[in-house]
Amino acid sequence: MKHLFTTLICLCSVFTTLPSVAQTAYDITEDQPAQLNGIEYGFAIRNESKKEVGKDTFSRYELSIYVTNKSGCTKLFFPRQTPFGLQNQDQLAQFDCLNATGARLTSKSSTVRARPFSVPYSTTSKNAEGKTVTNTIQVQAGHMLTNGETVSDNIIVIVPSGEQPRMKVRVQMQELAER
Repeated sequence: MKHLFTTLICLCSVFTTLPSVAQTAYDITEDQPAQLNGIEYGFAIRNESKKEVGKDTFSRYELSIYVTNKSGCTKLFFPRQTPFGLQNQDQLAQFDCLNATGARLTSKSSTVRARPFSVPYSTTSKNAEGKTVTNTIQVQAGHMLTNGETVSDNIIVIVPSGEQPRMKVRVQMQELAER
């Protein structure tokens, strides 16, 4: 009975914390990016060609995936503890090509990440002579996406011949502070 109670408590704690690390997925096309809280998630086709893989012909696409802040303010992402630690705190979105084959060492997905920001932190201490010394260091406080900033990545995908890349973006649900 004691093990059953402990197991139930553990399961309840896991299921109550899972929504805090949930991701929301959106289908996107080249001319229909996803918009969420003033941030645009999209992709653009930079180049298209045909590629022979074995006996089959495939379409090869060079894509630029991007996240653009169009909210009118800077978005700050602060670290928060999850059941899995402080992993991927800088991840803005995961882009997946649903019909990509992954052939010839090409991608099926890619991640776009925010850049870190730091704040000054000052401490006072006494040195060997007994004098008070102030030391200031930069401490990483989180990650940011300034207004108008675009963060992008380039990937190459191979899809079946005659098909366009079918893209989905998974947006990391994070606590945002607007400035």
